[in-house]
Amino acid sequence: MTHPARSLDRKARNAFTETGVTFPSADGFTALAGTLVLPSKGRDCPSAVLVSGTGPIDRDVRIVGHAVFRVLAHALAAAGIASLRYDKRGVGESEGDFSSAGPTEFVADVVGATEYVAGHTQAPKERIGLIGHSEGGMVALTAAAERPETAFCVLMASPLLSGKDNVIRSLALLARGELQRDRTYERYVSELGTLVEVARSGSVRESQPELLELAGSLAARIFNEGTKVILGADALSGPEFLKLLSSPCLSTCLSWDPSRGASRVKCPVLVVYGAKDVQAPALENLAAARNLIERLGKRDWAVRELAGMNHAFQRCETGMPDEYARIDHVMAHEVVREVAAWIASKTLV
Repeated sequence: MTHPARSLDRKARNAFTETGVTFPSADGFTALAGTLVLPSKGRDCPSAVLVSGTGPIDRDVRIVGHAVFRVLAHALAAAGIASLRYDKRGVGESEGDFSSAGPTEFVADVVGATEYVAGHTQAPKERIGLIGHSEGGMVALTAAAERPETAFCVLMASPLLSGKDNVIRSLALLARGELQRDRTYERYVSELGTLVEVARSGSVRESQPELLELAGSLAARIFNEGTKVILGADALSGPEFLKLLSSPCLSTCLSWDPSRGASRVKCPVLVVYGAKDVQAPALENLAAARNLIERLGKRDWAVRELAGMNHAFQRCETGMPDEYARIDHVMAHEVVREVAAWIASKTLV
C-alpha cells in the first residue's frame, strides 16, 4: 500500500506549506481545528474548504490506513489551489459535541471555515469555494446556497438523488454484493424502502414477525466483514437494523432533498462520480444530477463520470468497500487533475 505521506513526489511536497490553525464556527460558540495548506507560489490563489462525509471524521479523513483529505489537499496545492480541512466538531482538536450536531451546525462550520480562509489567504472572495465528499457535498451545497459569494462548489461522490433513495439503493447494492442491477437488486430496493418507511415512522412492534424477519434477512446480507469498513458493524439483528434506520446519525442522509438548496446556488458546480461507486450509486445519481440540472436550468453545472473508480476515487475492480484497504493508492491523480483544472477555469482573474 502506498503510504499517504509518500503519495506525492519530493518536488510536489515542496510546492506548499502546511499550518495547523483554529477558527470559530459561524455558530459563534464552537472553536474548530484544522490545517491550512498554501501553495508556495503565494496566497493570492484559488482556495477551497474541504468538507468531509458522514460520521465523526478527522481533518485527514482517515479510512483503512488512507488519509484521503490529506492527499487531496496536497495534490490541490501542487496544482496551485489552497485548502482548509478541519476536524469535525467534537473530533480531534475541535470543540463541540458531534453527537448532538446536525445539518445546521455542519453548515455553520463550513461558513466559519470559509470566513477564516477569506481572512488568511489574501484570496479574493470570488476565488474561494467548497469541495465536499459524500455527505460533505450535501453540506457544501447547502452552505453555497446560503453564501452567494461562494466562487465554486465541487461535489465528489455526493448524492443528487433524494437522501432516502440514495441510502436505499446503496444498501441494495451492498446486499446484492455487486454492481448488477437485476431483479434481485430491485427486490432489495423495494424491501429496504418498506423497512425505511416503517422504521422512520416509529411504528415497529414486536408483533410484526414478518417485518422483523425481513429486517434480519437483509441485515445478514448487508452487514459483514466486507462492509464493516463503511457500516461500522459486521453483523446486526433485525431489530438492531430497524433501530439504525431510525437513528439520528442517518437523519441528515435520509432527509436530504438536493433540489431545495440547489435552486438557490449561484456559483458554478462540478459533480463527479466514480462509475463503480456503491455508496453514492453512480448510475442513479448521474441520472438524478442531469435531471436536476435540466429542470433548474443550471448551465454552469458540469457532470463527470470517472470510469473504474469507487466512492473514494480509487481505481478499483468491483467498487465494493472490502477493496478499499487493498488498493495501493489513496486517490487517483487523474481525479485531482480533473477537479483542479475545472476550478482553475472558474477562478481565472
